[in-house]
Parts: sequence; structure tokens; C-alpha cells
Amino acid sequence: MSFEEEQRIILITGANRGIGFALVKKLLKEFPSDSTLILLGCRDLKKGEDAFIQLNSPSNVKLLQLDTSSRESIIRAIDQIKQLYDGKLDVIVNNAGIFTTEITVNVARELFNTNYYGIKIFNEYLIPLMKENGRIINVSSRVGSIVLQEMSKSLQDKYTSSTLTKSQLDKLVEDFISSIEKNNLESLGYNPKSDFLIYGITKAALNALTQIEARESSSRKNLLFVSVTPGLCATDMTRDMPNTRPPELGADSIFYVINTTRDQLKNGAFYRDGQQLPLINGSIIFN
Repeated sequence: MSFEEEQRIILITGANRGIGFALVKKLLKEFPSDSTLILLGCRDLKKGEDAFIQLNSPSNVKLLQLDTSSRESIIRAIDQIKQLYDGKLDVIVNNAGIFTTEITVNVARELFNTNYYGIKIFNEYLIPLMKENGRIINVSSRVGSIVLQEMSKSLQDKYTSSTLTKSQLDKLVEDFISSIEKNNLESLGYNPKSDFLIYGITKAALNALTQIEARESSSRKNLLFVSVTPGLCATDMTRDMPNTRPPELGADSIFYVINTTRDQLKNGAFYRDGQQLPLINGSIIFN
């Protein structure tokens, strides 16, 4: 068995900047280099190389070019994981995501392709590669909980149903996107005045997906699926927003669900800073 095969392998998407980059630095600080191999996922390989240099080119960090909105890119990355790392992962952190406040069909499709569909497809490919007791961590936001609070009770029940399936969730997503085009969001049960509506629904869908994954796949290899919000951190994505916190604190929030003992976490649950959060929350705090 090779040296790298004995290491714990952690894959982080969107890790060349912001919270993902802060998380890589946190892992390098907390875990010995001979115990953990970090796959730094990046859409742009040049930006990944720049991030690698900023980290002082550690021997236990490897670049993985990956665009989670592209099935072709996902397949290439999966092939690379199989070839170079024996196709075995301990932890996946689905951190890559995009944000905008616009409300158009094209914007909705772009956000869902990255924030929901990309993660859904990526996880489906990766679940067979997970080691026993592995963890899949979907980085979400409390905005998802807030927009759920502002929609109809009927929709709330659908998004949080304990029997919701992936195909049913996909239909909820497609109906939402269609309602933007038809301009009938309100009649479907959504609040068109919700702040960050499309982004929030992508995160509500991601939280729902996490619960479905926990129900459907956790028994395979005793896998743990959780969603986690890093809070409103000062990154390129939130540069114009007030009351942000350092990305290092967001990384700490994610690190908790990577490192804490299994018995302290609930499969399918939603966390922030080590605390489980409700899926529906009327707080006006964006985090």
C-alpha cells in the first residue's frame, strides 16, 4: 500500500479562494501532513495553481480541476480520483457555489446547475468511491431556511417531507424555474418579494437533498450526510454586503462537521458553528 493510500483523503470543491481556501489552510494547520491528503478542487486550474503557491506548495495538497456545473468535468475529475487516489475518499466538502440577486430564468438555471444539480450529480458519482464511515458535507446557507419560512405551508411541507424523493425534489425545482418564466411565483406558493429568492431556493433544495441522501445512502458504508452554513463571510461573492465575518470563521463551521465525532452529528441535519439549525427559520440574518 502506498503512502498516499494510507492517508485520509479530503476533497474540497471551490477551494482556490474564499471559504474553501480558508478551510484548506485550517486543515493544513490542524492535521499532520502525513495523515491527510487534501484535494483542492478548482474550476480554473491557473487559479488553483496560484492558491497552491499561496499555501507554500504543501506536499499533501493536490489540485483537482473540477467544474461541478459540468457533467463532463465531473466525469474527468472522477476518473482522476480513481487513477491517482485509488478511487477512495474519506470526506467530500461541496463548497463550490454561486450567488446573485437577479430573478430571471437564465439566472435561475445557472444557479441551480451549480448550487443544486451539480452537487446532486457529483455526489451520485462519488458515493461509490467513499470509504467506510465517510462524510459528504454540502455547504448551504440559512437563506434557504428563510425563504422556506416565507413560502406557503404546502410548499414547506413538500421541501421538508421525510418521504421526499430526488425525482420529486427535481420537480419542485423545475416548477419553480418554470414559474419565474410564467411570472406566477405567488400562485405556486412562493413569495416573489423574498430577498435572494433564487439563491435561497437553491439552498433550500440542497438541504432537502442532504436529507434524501442521508435516508437513501447512509446505510451504504455507514456514510454521514450533513449540510452546513459557514455564515455570511467576507468573500468575493459577498463583497458588497454589510456585517460579514472572516472566512476563517466560516471554515471553522465546516471543520466542525469534518472533525467532530460521529455521535455528535445527526445524519441529514443542517449545522452552523457546531449547532444544529432548523430547516425553516424566519430570521432576517443572511448566513
